[in-house]
Amino acid sequence: MRYFITALLSLFVVVGYGQLLEDDTKVLDKIQGEAIFSLNAEEAIFTYDPEDGWFKIRKEIYVDPALVVDKKVISSGASLVNKEGLEIGKTLAEVKVKEGELITAYRSKDRFRAIIEGYVFKTKIKDDTRPEDIITSLLAEKSRTVKEEGFKEFFLEYKFEERKFDDLTAYAYRELNKTLSEDNDFRVIVVFRGAGNPYAIITNAQTVKVEKAKATWEDGSYKVIYFYKPTAAQAELIQDKILFTFMGL
Repeated sequence: MRYFITALLSLFVVVGYGQLLEDDTKVLDKIQGEAIFSLNAEEAIFTYDPEDGWFKIRKEIYVDPALVVDKKVISSGASLVNKEGLEIGKTLAEVKVKEGELITAYRSKDRFRAIIEGYVFKTKIKDDTRPEDIITSLLAEKSRTVKEEGFKEFFLEYKFEERKFDDLTAYAYRELNKTLSEDNDFRVIVVFRGAGNPYAIITNAQTVKVEKAKATWEDGSYKVIYFYKPTAAQAELIQDKILFTFMGL
């Protein structure tokens, strides 16, 4: 496992942050369905928890407004670009818009910003880029030193937000590419009480696999996994203040 974490840390420098596509990928309308759009290799995406090896994914894109019907459907053959205007894929059929808005510009072309959705098989996701998989691997590491350094590098490269709450420190990762909202909801929060093993993990409709937990708490899509038995005050701090601090409005 030590060698795995060493390789994992070196991988961060290459991939940046966010779960990435392994290759140029055709995204399907449903599990084992028809291809509706394509995305380039190394594009960051949002994934839901897998279902029978398939991931529902979302991606924020920009497209020519002339190729969008009633702000609801993107025409087939449209070029998909990122915020910087670089092509990142194209539509292969009509694609329904999950969220969309017209971006008007001064002295330049208007653009339509949208979230689109589809399905890819698990082999299309680049290994060791999903945050939950990285956390699962780090938790399984036996060396305290390797684990601590692994989390530090992970939080840095994936741009986790850090905030202190009394004697606890929370590191939060947002749901990128899921919504156009300016205040994205958190995807996962790792809570520490000093150095060593995390004190708790908070997830939002995502799964982190752990061997042993001292306690768990769930409310809808939110779940807290405790690695130490919390006091009433600590549970209140985590389940109320920390969780709600990183919730999207």
